[in-house]
Amino acid sequence: MTQQATGMLALGLSPRLSGELLAIVSHDLRTPLSTIALGTTLLEDASQGQEDRTQVIEIIKRAADRMERLIKDLQEMGRLDAGRTLRVDARSVELATLLREACEALHVQAGAKHLEVSCDLPAPPIAVCADPDRICQVLGNLIGNAIKFTPRGGRITLAACREGREVRVSVTDQGPGIPEADLPRVFEPYWQAQSTARLGAGIGLKIAKGLVEAHGGRIWVESKMGEGTTFSFTLPVAN
Repeated sequence: MTQQATGMLALGLSPRLSGELLAIVSHDLRTPLSTIALGTTLLEDASQGQEDRTQVIEIIKRAADRMERLIKDLQEMGRLDAGRTLRVDARSVELATLLREACEALHVQAGAKHLEVSCDLPAPPIAVCADPDRICQVLGNLIGNAIKFTPRGGRITLAACREGREVRVSVTDQGPGIPEADLPRVFEPYWQAQSTARLGAGIGLKIAKGLVEAHGGRIWVESKMGEGTTFSFTLPVAN
């Protein structure tokens, strides 16, 4: 057994899942590792000015953050594979605050593609029972996917509305859409990686589903080819 495969099992992944994930993770780790190695070489160059060195340091930090996120995702995947519920610390929190924080976290990525991100919030304000960090993780995954698939200059829409004792939150993109035959597989591990030329490890949506369900909610997807995709999930209204 390779050292990487042994590490997968140590994270709690079954032999089946660790085998399927090994090639994908190796691919995803190679890019940030190469970035860090190249950045270190540039920092050793005495001719680099302070401004250039500062920029290289920021690039290295982002690469390290990406590796850390991947490792955390693997740990979450291990818990789900073992049949355990993901941990959440739910409390009353303003829904608008969660949506704003999630959008701000991805502002740079959206700006790089000149995407418009709009947010349709309910009135009056609504408080939900949620773990803020975990729901920002869910929103970050959904908005991040929308950024990947929405063409340059397009629009991403966040919306929320109250439905009885629940709030439905949706993220809509203007991407190419998902074939109807593939919709039932969207939340399966690795589906995205297999269908989108490895734009990610393919476990983000599975983790998002686990987090939403840990809050007592549900998550689903609607899509039309050539028109875009909408991911929606529910959260309980705070008492």
